Amino acid sequence: MATVFTRVWIGSVLIVAIVGLLTIDKLSGHGYGAIALVMALGSAGLVEFARMVHPRPVASAGLVLAGAGYLALLGLGYELEPRLHLLLAPWAVLTLYALFFWQLRGAPSAVRFEGLGLTVLGFVYMAFLSGFTLELRFLGPEVGPSAFFFAIAMAKGTDICAFFAGKAFGKKKLVPSVSPGKSTAGFYGAVAGGALIAVLFSVFSPLGKLIPLSLAPGFGVVLSLVVISGDLIESFFKRSAEVKDSASLLPGFGGVLDIVDSVVIVAPAIYFGLYALSAFVPPGTPVSFPGG
Repeated sequence: MATVFTRVWIGSVLIVAIVGLLTIDKLSGHGYGAIALVMALGSAGLVEFARMVHPRPVASAGLVLAGAGYLALLGLGYELEPRLHLLLAPWAVLTLYALFFWQLRGAPSAVRFEGLGLTVLGFVYMAFLSGFTLELRFLGPEVGPSAFFFAIAMAKGTDICAFFAGKAFGKKKLVPSVSPGKSTAGFYGAVAGGALIAVLFSVFSPLGKLIPLSLAPGFGVVLSLVVISGDLIESFFKRSAEVKDSASLLPGFGGVLDIVDSVVIVAPAIYFGLYALSAFVPPGTPVSFPGG
């Protein structure tokens, strides 16, 4: 019961903080708060990832610098100068070059080869995929903040539904070899929660301009499956690295990776899902996709 209470109150504090940040952004007409949040969590996640796969040789300082730089270019490209986005691909390529040259410091080995792959994985996981949360934030002055919060609500809301459904009815395990604590009851709770969250955002937020009520439940179900897979992937990473949590930053939650895992995975799915749905909205809808 103590664990449940801890998770609820810490989760509530985090939600209030994020809502406050988004409110400030909306009132100011800028997205600097979202940029700072994503950069901070992305950088912390990269640090945790590097520690989690220790002692494999991962260039942790360079990994954090590369990831933070990528997210900064992405976010500030929307706020300050769109041409900064032209630097995203060169930045990613230079990151790969730096990683390749870094490996030449010592003799070839299977461990060094594994470390190279893990470093690239860390950049893709916590920089490239995290960047889609900023893509959502800057979809437009009206839709963008709602899309950003939708990603967080979908990820955390389905997690909460899965947690309580699993606590109440969970007996049969979902994938015990990857995550022994997850149950089939939790799976169904997450799916139901995802459908409900999508319906609520379709009805009560500007996202209703992009997500028709008739499609919202199905869209939510698909996204809930992505959230579940993201949670399982992070569990796979931890079990492969032989750690219980990515860190011990927050009681009942673990580290930053344990908090943002499903957000990082679901954000691209939401972005491309909204992009597909935008083909059916009336002209003049205040939303802007690159190239759209």
